[in-house]
Amino acid sequence: MNNRTVNALQRLADMDARLFLALNSVHRHARVERLIRAISFSGDGYLYLALGICLPWLFPEAGTGFLIAGLIGFLIELPIYWVLKNAFKRRRPFRVVEAMAPALNPSDEFSFPSGHTTAAFMMAALVSFFFPLAGLFMYGWAALVGLSRVMLKVHFISDVIAGAALGSLIAWLAITALLPLAILG
Repeated sequence: MNNRTVNALQRLADMDARLFLALNSVHRHARVERLIRAISFSGDGYLYLALGICLPWLFPEAGTGFLIAGLIGFLIELPIYWVLKNAFKRRRPFRVVEAMAPALNPSDEFSFPSGHTTAAFMMAALVSFFFPLAGLFMYGWAALVGLSRVMLKVHFISDVIAGAALGSLIAWLAITALLPLAILG
């Protein structure tokens, strides 16, 4: 890498660390860790399973489309997520910022991109596509999942931003993959 690229990446890392510390100082004073943990837990995958079971039952046409798009989305998301995590090998914030302990034990070693945020934004986009009235709520929830991961000290802001972009892109790919089926149906 050339010197300009290295300097730009260092500035990005410095900004990420400052934002991380600022958010976590708010968290420490607000004493809202229980709520933050609950929001993070909502992105662990149980909600996705519940939506995949309930929505096709409650709304057969849109719910089935959502279920198929979700399955396609996770078939795309999981390998991409794994490859990116292991390609970038970005250390988690508590491994980079001195005297910072995570509020929970992350499920893997690396932080970029945020898997919770990727999946949450993918689900938000899919729900928004099939159930537009729920869109604002779902995107708000997805943003809170991403923010909770920073406040639990397991991700930097840029991990969450990358996860949001990746999840949204994967949802678009999953919906696009369904279009030929809709034409044939």
